[in-house]
Amino acid sequence: MKKLLGLILVACSCNSFAQTSEFVQTIPEFYLPKDVNFSLGGIVLFTPKYAGSDERKAKVYPWLDAQWKNGAFFSSINGLGYNFSKDPTIQYGLRLGVEPARDESSSSKLQGLGDVDTTIEPGAFLNYNINQNYSLLSSIRYGSGTNHNGLQTSLGARVTTAISDQHRLTATIRANWANASYMQSYFGVNDQQSFNSGYLPYMPSSGLTDVKLSTSWHWTIDANWSLTTGASVSRYSSEVTKSPFVFQKTPVTVFSAASYRF
Repeated sequence: MKKLLGLILVACSCNSFAQTSEFVQTIPEFYLPKDVNFSLGGIVLFTPKYAGSDERKAKVYPWLDAQWKNGAFFSSINGLGYNFSKDPTIQYGLRLGVEPARDESSSSKLQGLGDVDTTIEPGAFLNYNINQNYSLLSSIRYGSGTNHNGLQTSLGARVTTAISDQHRLTATIRANWANASYMQSYFGVNDQQSFNSGYLPYMPSSGLTDVKLSTSWHWTIDANWSLTTGASVSRYSSEVTKSPFVFQKTPVTVFSAASYRF
């Protein structure tokens, strides 16, 4: 139990600035080579300073991934959770993910809006692998935002193709929906925030936040080392772009990650 609590604390510290993925993407237990599978490494991200920012930042984060054949998993990308399915064509389960903090000190354009704290989000996921190349993905997460009652739901699809034994290309498209509490926390301006920041009040309603297309190239260098490089581009919905501090409608993120498998 102490080890598990330690892992959760590591996840929170690693993800106070980098969030877990919308989707859980684990290797089906049938294909895992060991009962316990570990990978360690690092990831470099070039990303907007906050959702809607036209300023960018470059950061280096630790990469940790652990997956057990019994269905448990823990990683910087997937969070902490359990896949109840033993069928390689379908994955479903529960997890704890992380929604990162938004500090007003990170950009002059957030001054007066206050901070939104890092939140651990309980949620559920369901993935269906049509075959080894095509998958349908979904998730639901709750607990983010100022009052910790933000709700998000994501639906998507992933296409993977192997161009050789060592190289694989992946493309993912997803749409994200959020309730009014989430939208207000990350894109809204209440009366007090308006007074402090000078922005006009704005109260967005629930709805689509964005649609995102991601691509990546995975290189299996040898039995232990691998390198993944990719990029994503999002298109915010009109409900988001009406926010007075959203200055970039189509944010782009670029990343590269190296990992060592034990």
